Amino acid sequence: MAWGGSLNKDGSDYVRNLREADRALKFLEGLKRELNEEEKQIVSDTINIIVNNYAKKSKNDSQTLK
Repeated sequence: MAWGGSLNKDGSDYVRNLREADRALKFLEGLKRELNEEEKQIVSDTINIIVNNYAKKSKNDSQTLK
């Protein structure tokens, strides 16, 4: 890896899932441009769920490493 380390299977899966989530978020952000206000709010709520889920996982993982 670029930082000179290696990842175990869980770390590799986490990075792969994070990339997939990033692609989904980019798609949803683009989709919002084509929607009405009510639909935009639904997509925004979905984006927030995804972001909050990964933020929570990241926080839990960093506390586990301490």
